Amino acid sequence: MKKAIAVIIAFVLGLACGFILCKKPEPEPEPTPLDPTIISEEVKDIAELATYENTYTISVPYEGEALKLWKKIKIPFTEKSMVVEYQAKVKLGLNLTDDNYDVKVANDTVTVTVPHSEVLSHEIIEESWVLKDKDNGLFNPLTPEDDSKAREFGKKQALEKLDMDSLYKKADDNAKEQIEKFLGLTCPDATVVVEFE
Repeated sequence: MKKAIAVIIAFVLGLACGFILCKKPEPEPEPTPLDPTIISEEVKDIAELATYENTYTISVPYEGEALKLWKKIKIPFTEKSMVVEYQAKVKLGLNLTDDNYDVKVANDTVTVTVPHSEVLSHEIIEESWVLKDKDNGLFNPLTPEDDSKAREFGKKQALEKLDMDSLYKKADDNAKEQIEKFLGLTCPDATVVVEFE
């Protein structure tokens, strides 16, 4: 009886070992081919990518319009002006649309061509707005419209005074790094190259 049980156990173990040894190993999955259309959709999902932010402080002298006779002759003592100081944030980065970037695939290299960075937003930090000097003209006081004009004038002046070339370069460098990381996750077996138009 013991011999019969031993033979049955040996037989079952033999079958199990044979089954395990004879089972075909599953082939490794083929790498997914790089599809430029899919990659292009991935890039499109980025849409607007802010890659650099700069906060600055500026003092802006603003001169409003004096009152005029017949729309030409300035009336004396009606000039108005103010000096404001404030902080603002300028955000730079990529603004991607359907037709301003390109994706090419060659072998295992993905080349993405994008436009250079641009100003995405330029906002005054409201709580920092300080009126340093204010001079109302005779019968011509400063108005909310003057305040709006001073803000637009200040933003324009700031972009002229800031080293925008340096800021654009930093934004481009960060954009390149972020796209490489993003597509590196999507296409781990590919080499990602980012170029600017």
